[in-house]
Amino acid sequence: MMDPTKVTIAMPTYNRAALLKGALASALAQDYADFQVIVIDNASTDDTEAVVRSFSDPRVAYIRNEANLGCTRNFNRAIELNSSPYLSILMDDDIMLPGFISETARMLDEHPAVAFCFTAPRYVNFDRVSLGVNRTHDMPAGVIDGLNYLELHLNARECWIEPSTVMMRRSALSAAGAFDSPHSKHSDDLNLWFRLAARAPIAFIPKELVEVRVHDGQLSEAAYRSGGYGHYGTIAERIDAVSYLLQSDRARDARYRDWLADRLRSLHSSQSSQLYGLIPDLYYSHAERVAMAEQELERLVPPGGAVILVDQNELVSELTTARRRLPFLENHGQYWGLPPDDSAAIRELERMRAEGAGFIAFAWPAFWWLDYYAAFRDYLSARFQCAMRNSRLIAFDLRSER
Repeated sequence: MMDPTKVTIAMPTYNRAALLKGALASALAQDYADFQVIVIDNASTDDTEAVVRSFSDPRVAYIRNEANLGCTRNFNRAIELNSSPYLSILMDDDIMLPGFISETARMLDEHPAVAFCFTAPRYVNFDRVSLGVNRTHDMPAGVIDGLNYLELHLNARECWIEPSTVMMRRSALSAAGAFDSPHSKHSDDLNLWFRLAARAPIAFIPKELVEVRVHDGQLSEAAYRSGGYGHYGTIAERIDAVSYLLQSDRARDARYRDWLADRLRSLHSSQSSQLYGLIPDLYYSHAERVAMAEQELERLVPPGGAVILVDQNELVSELTTARRRLPFLENHGQYWGLPPDDSAAIRELERMRAEGAGFIAFAWPAFWWLDYYAAFRDYLSARFQCAMRNSRLIAFDLRSER
C-alpha cells in the first residue's frame, strides 16, 4: 500500500470495467492534493485490472480479492484497508463531480465532532442524463445533531443518503463499527448512517457533487422497484432508529417517549402490511378489510354527518356506506391529489371543517400520511380527539377542539 494520505477514495467493483473507467477518471480529476484511490476488485472476470492499470497513476492502488466477498464484505474491506483520516466509498458506476473531496474534507476539518458529511446527489440515467429527482429536500444544510437526522427518517422525510456522496471520519467508524446487515443486505449503508448519527453530529452540503447512476444493472435498483424487498430492510432500520433515540437523553421526556411509541407502532404497521402480499393467509382479504372499515365508519359518523376520507382515492368506489364521504384534497367534490405541504393540508382541513365536515378518517392506504405530513399529524393530535384507531382506520372528531 501507499503512504497514508489525508483522504482515501475506495472503489469496490465487480465486472463493471467500462463504468469503472469513468468513475476512476472522475476521482483522479479532483482538485484536492492529498488523496489516494484504492480499487478493490471483488474477483471480477472481465478486464477490470487492465482498465485500472491503464491509468498508470501513482495515486491508484489495485487490490484483488481471491474470491467474491459480496457487497457488504467488500465495503468493509475498504474500511480495513483505509489508513487515512477521511474515507469515501465511490460506487463503480457513479461519477465524482469537481469539488467533492475539497468541500467534504473542508467540512470535516472545520467540524471535528462531525462523524460524516454528505452532499446532494445528481441522479442520472445510464447515459448520464439528469432524472430531475431530489431526495434530500428535507435535509437542513450544514451541521445537525445526528439524532435530528434519525427523527427526520422516522417522520419519513426526504433526507436520503447515497453512499458515493459520503465522506466519513475514520475515528467515527472505529467507534461505531463497520457496515452490517442485521435486517437486509440492501440496507447495510442505512444501518451504518444510523449508527454513526446516533453517536455524533453529521453534516450536509446541499450541492450536487456526485452523479449517482440509476439503471437496471444495479442490485439496489432491483431491490427497491415494485416487487422488490428493499423496503423491508428500510423499515427495520427505522425501527432500530427508535431504539437509538430511546437510549438518548431526549427519551427522559414522557411526551417524547409517547411520540417514539407512536412511530414504532406506525413502522410495525407498515412492516406488517407489506408482509400480507407475501403471506396471503396472514391477514384479512382486501374485500374483508373494506367491509370492516365500512361498518366502522357507519358506527363513527352519525346519520347525516360528513367525514373527510383520506384514502389515496383507492376505496371510494368500494365503500357503500350512506355517510357522506369527502375526498382529501378536494375540489368541487372531486379528489384533487396530495397536498404540497403540511400548511396546505391544514388550510384545507379547516376549510372543509367550516363547511360541515365532522370527522377526518385515514384509511390504511393513506396511513403513510401520518408519517410524511408530520406537522399535519401533530396539528390533528393536539386539537382533536382521536375517535378511532385500528389497523383499518385512524379517525379524529372535528366537531369540537380539545
